[in-house]
Formats: sequence, C-alpha cells, structure tokens
Amino acid sequence: MKRLAEMAFPEVKQLADDGRALVILPVGVVEEHGAHLPLGLDSFAAEVYAASAAAHLEAGGYEVVVAPTINYGVARAAIDFPGTLSLEPETLRSMVVEIGRSLARHGLNRLAILNGHRDLQHMKALDDAREILVSNKAAQVLVVGFASDAAMTAACYRDGVKQFYQSPRADREGHGGESETSVALHSFPGLVKHEVIPELTPNFDYDVEAFRNETKDYWSISDGRGYFGWPQAATAATGAKLVAIRGGNIARVILKEWGKA
Repeated sequence: MKRLAEMAFPEVKQLADDGRALVILPVGVVEEHGAHLPLGLDSFAAEVYAASAAAHLEAGGYEVVVAPTINYGVARAAIDFPGTLSLEPETLRSMVVEIGRSLARHGLNRLAILNGHRDLQHMKALDDAREILVSNKAAQVLVVGFASDAAMTAACYRDGVKQFYQSPRADREGHGGESETSVALHSFPGLVKHEVIPELTPNFDYDVEAFRNETKDYWSISDGRGYFGWPQAATAATGAKLVAIRGGNIARVILKEWGKA
C-alpha cells in the first residue's frame, strides 16, 4: 500500500503505466462522537479500514494507493455540538468530482471512495459525484463503506460483526457506541478519553427511527450525550476483530465489482 501524498511524481507515472493501480479515497467528517471520542473519528476509521482492505486487494493483484483523506463532510445532524463542522452537499460533491478527475488525468482511473460517515445528504453527495465521474467516462468509481444503498453498507460494515458485540442491546448500538469506541480503542487509543468512558451510562432508550431517518438532531435524540448504545461495552480486542472483518468485507465488495487485477 502506498500513500499518494508521500509519493514523488515519477512513482505515480510508473503505477499508472502499470495499469494495476487502485486508488482508495477515505472520506470522513468533523463531528462529535460523544464526550469520549475524537471529532475526527469517521475520517480516522475510514483510513484504518482502507489499510485493512488494502492487503486483500493487493493479494488480488492490485497496487493500492491511498489518497489524502477528505476530512470534511455533511454533518448537520450533530451541528449543535461544539466542534462539529459541516459542508453543503454540493461542496462535498464538487470536491470528490474534482479529485476524481485529477486522478484520472494522470491515469489513475480506478477509484474506491471509502466513506466512514453515515449521513443521508453526505452519502447522496458521494453518489452524485460517482454518477458524474462515471457518466463523463472519467473513471471507474465505487462508493463503499456507508452508502445510500443499505445493502452496500451492510456488506461493508455490518456483515459478520455483531457476533462480537458485548452490549446487551446490540440492536441499539450506533453512533459513538460500542462499535466505534472499540475501533478507536484498538486503532487510535491515544485519542480516546479513557477516563470518561466509565461515566457513560447506556443509552438504549432513544428514537431509533428518528436517528436512522435523521428527522431529529443528535442533541435532541441523545439528550445532549452524543452517543447511542453503551460505550462501556467496547474493548480494543473487539475493535481489532471489527477492523479485520470490515477490511475483508470492503475488499470483497470491490473485487466482486471489478475482479482481480
């Protein structure tokens, strides 16, 4: 796995000429995830999943290049929490389109957008960007991770993981809960407020439909707590399993779409 921002231009040309390059573009957001997790969690997680998926993709013959992460996205549901930043959907769409066109101009025309943030307008912006790039025949593009297509989201993030949850209400785990806290404890523990976690009581009694459909803001739904589920159930060991499984899931989706190199 190579990181585009760390490469020199002759290396990029060599990769493009080889024809086996597959670019992963992680996308996240700056958004609250409870008092215990960093605002950049979705971006950091997308980068972790990209690295996990890369090993499987390279086994399939690809040369994986990870582009610099888009750290900003649409985060209106959590905008009342200090530190949350949100773009207009059109801004995110334009960013992705222009990045995709730039990559394609240099012969890197196989792009997997790996999205770590679940927001309906955010996901639609990524879908719209994909449609523009594909319709203009600029590149092969696939949106993986959190996607407007619920089946895609399940195939990438949900398949094969709930068996590892320790929460007594796995069906109520969500934003900032056991899953995301576990991934953080495993992947970037230095950014977790460990001393806060014991104070976080279970938040199972919330409006699930309002959360999923984004008809109410996160502050209202969570009563200002900013998380859904039970962060105390999280462990680094669970996080390691989630990262490994989700990385394999994402690679499998990509290989099913494009085949081996």
